[in-house]
Amino acid sequence: MLEIFKLKKFYITLVIFIGIIFIILVNFNRTYQAKTEILVIFKSEKAIENSDQILENLKLISQSLPFYEKVLADNEDAQEELILELPDYKKEKYWREIVKMERIGESSGLEITAVSQDAYSAQVLSTQTVKSLIGSIGAYYDIENDLAIRIISPAVTQNSFSGSYFYLILESIFAGFVLAFVLNYFLQSLEKETLQKKSTRILPWVYKETPNNTPARNATHSVAGGEIKQNDTEKKMIFTVKKVEPIFTKKATAPANLPIAENNIFEISKADEIEEKNLTLSHEATPEEVKERLNKLLSGKL
Repeated sequence: MLEIFKLKKFYITLVIFIGIIFIILVNFNRTYQAKTEILVIFKSEKAIENSDQILENLKLISQSLPFYEKVLADNEDAQEELILELPDYKKEKYWREIVKMERIGESSGLEITAVSQDAYSAQVLSTQTVKSLIGSIGAYYDIENDLAIRIISPAVTQNSFSGSYFYLILESIFAGFVLAFVLNYFLQSLEKETLQKKSTRILPWVYKETPNNTPARNATHSVAGGEIKQNDTEKKMIFTVKKVEPIFTKKATAPANLPIAENNIFEISKADEIEEKNLTLSHEATPEEVKERLNKLLSGKL
């Protein structure tokens, strides 16, 4: 199993998997932000003296659950069915996560940021939050004598990332390592199985085993000129050659007008007659005959 870490293709697949997983996680955590800037104008001296407190109060009002319900009632496009089914404390937590209001420096301007999975929803939330704030501020302040709200910049939507790149890199490395290891382990097991099947093919020859000190062993030892030993058992290949004698058959009759030779036209010499008398038929010796000849040879009788 540790051999996988020595393979070059393991590190190639590891880098590829890490890159693919990182891109997928970045796109999964990608969101859209819509920002709208407003300016709070203080009209009376009393409002100017309490400007910081008024700005903090506006931020607090925009983060409340009644204000979120007013935004949903004013614009149906801002509604989400899954969020509406949640209890009130979860709705308020969700609202504070997707819409935030921050003061711009030391000025009296406020920036409202709405976050959503798609650009249209983010723009709707940001724009409707400003409209609902202008419509509900009259319930807390005198908008004719104390203050007024003007839109400086309409909603501007841009891509954003809601996660942490550090944790995404760690997750990508871990997931890429697991996938690369599993893939290379599977490929290595498949290669080993294929090589094992090739190595177990049956050889196209067969050998015969004969024990030591047998007539067959003694008869073939002098001819083979050697012997192969393995675990006190002699193993040798015995090859047999079949002698094929030609067979002549009569295919056609001789013409009737050919002369007939006399019987004594070819005389047989006496040497040929003696050779024919001494000629004996040869046959394959049996194990008993081989043993008898070897005994005679050893005793000096032959």
